[in-house]
Amino acid sequence: MTNKTIAEPIDETSIIRPIWPAPDHIHAGVTTRIGGYSDKPFEQGNMAKHVGDNPRQVEKNRQRLAHHEAQHCGGKLDWQWLEQRHSNHCVEIHLSQVRPLAADAMITASSMTNCVVMTADCLPILLTNAEGSQVAAIHAGWRGLAKGIISNTASLFRQSLKVKKIPSSPIYAWLGPAIGPNSFEVGDDVKQAFASQDHHSQLNYSLAFTSHGDKKYLADLYQLATLELHHNDIHHVYGGGFCTFRDSERFFSYRRSSSTGRMASYIYRRDKP
Repeated sequence: MTNKTIAEPIDETSIIRPIWPAPDHIHAGVTTRIGGYSDKPFEQGNMAKHVGDNPRQVEKNRQRLAHHEAQHCGGKLDWQWLEQRHSNHCVEIHLSQVRPLAADAMITASSMTNCVVMTADCLPILLTNAEGSQVAAIHAGWRGLAKGIISNTASLFRQSLKVKKIPSSPIYAWLGPAIGPNSFEVGDDVKQAFASQDHHSQLNYSLAFTSHGDKKYLADLYQLATLELHHNDIHHVYGGGFCTFRDSERFFSYRRSSSTGRMASYIYRRDKP
């Protein structure tokens, strides 16, 4: 066990910050495995409590991140974590939740409410609109993508803005670290899962699958997500280009090792100055 203290600061270079045209009061980031308290095989910066890591170590990692982000944005955040289930369920956060909600995406218009999803090969997607009046975080594995997690989130995102009588504006999407298209080998069942979904009937999803042997394919999560985003009239798409499987120095990967940690991808909004 390490002898580090919670006060040990996070090196900002170990946090991945989206490069996208979101307004200045929108803040987002993705943790890496670099730095933290977890021991092997979860070293170092594991953010997940459900993977078999020491809960005290995980809590220290989360507190360390919360302290860093509070300094980064100049205020205390309300961190909202989900009980992720590879579903297509999206929830809207109005008030602080005592216990994590069972869902794989969340949206909020509340300031200083931090929407967090955890991944280790699945694709984290962060959303905001051009005005920065609302944010969303999506956990998008292949199952969630096939079930329509992006469509459900985009629909709730727009519906919530309409209820609040906030004028519509373009939605921006940022694609975080996920397993890359040259590393994600899948069977025919995965390809057929997309073909069988009605909401994919007008999408050329086959572009995201490259033949790789007998009924085997290399699947491109980034392409699948981009197709679905475009289908939902979200054309301002940024990020991508990562591979959690190959970049073992920065990222956890469940495909590389089933006993592993999780990164946290998060987004929140501050009140405008």
